[in-house]
Amino acid sequence: MRTNVLRWSVVVAFLLILAGGGYWYYRYSTLYPSTEDAYVGAHSVAPAPEVPGRVAAVFVRDHERVRRGTLLFALDPTPYRIGVDAALAALARAQSVVATEEAEVRSARAALLLARATLANAIKQARRATRLLKSGDVTRSRYDDAMTALAVARARVALARANLHAALNRLVAPIPRNPLWREAQAALARARWRLAQTEVHAGCTGIVTSASLRAGDVLGAGQSPFDIVCTHRWWVTANYKETDLARIRVGQPARVRVDMYPGVLFRGRVIGIAPAAGTAFSLLPPENATGNWVKVTQRVPVRVILTGIPHGTTLRLGTSATVTVDTVAHRHAEVAPRR
Repeated sequence: MRTNVLRWSVVVAFLLILAGGGYWYYRYSTLYPSTEDAYVGAHSVAPAPEVPGRVAAVFVRDHERVRRGTLLFALDPTPYRIGVDAALAALARAQSVVATEEAEVRSARAALLLARATLANAIKQARRATRLLKSGDVTRSRYDDAMTALAVARARVALARANLHAALNRLVAPIPRNPLWREAQAALARARWRLAQTEVHAGCTGIVTSASLRAGDVLGAGQSPFDIVCTHRWWVTANYKETDLARIRVGQPARVRVDMYPGVLFRGRVIGIAPAAGTAFSLLPPENATGNWVKVTQRVPVRVILTGIPHGTTLRLGTSATVTVDTVAHRHAEVAPRR
């Protein structure tokens, strides 16, 4: 009898421990939702020339670390230097043309001033000849000469005005507002910009990957020969089950373990929760309109920025991780940082 009581006591205790452990696991998984469907992420850039050309030199190797602004490779600048020289010549020609037009305007204005002075003198001479003709102190011939000179002076003023108008029409505007000069300036700026684009620099600090570029290769405008994985900012995209999202909020802390570093703890913070499940934007989203539909729990991407990266660890884009979010911490009111 005593043996049976002891046996049932052990069974009951075991069941109580099992029930307590199950409740503790359920409660812990609710307060600290975790997923192994997570992958390390980082920004990557694809450096590419803005102009086409043949590669003259390559200054980096595959898997090499580079800093922002490092010269990666250069195209043959010869055709673009020729373009700059041609643009400089066109600018000089435009300046010469505009200078000539400005000189013509100044000359036409001087000619108009001279014609007006001559006209003023001819008017005085005509008035004097008219008075003298009435008093009989001048011959009719002298009077006719004065009137002819007046008519000629008026014609010269009209001609000078016409010449000035034509010169102003040719000039349009002086430097720097002259459209011909501004067009040549723009062409020179564009030629210099195209020459500068023959050198391609790193857009961020990171690691070069998939670099197989060699001198002599021909690249088109916008064609990237390799990528750079930026190493200044890392995050983990954790694909949580939709049933685990009820307590997850932006700003909550998270613990991250990366598979390539067993036993090493990374600190993080939730900075974003996707507005749709991962399948919503797939190429062929599921269509559950058939009669044999089976409900499948969907997963929603949650981005966790890594705020604490242990010294000596080097993360790799796309590697696997495990994420656990602490939903007990009262930090959900924080504003998510810019991605």
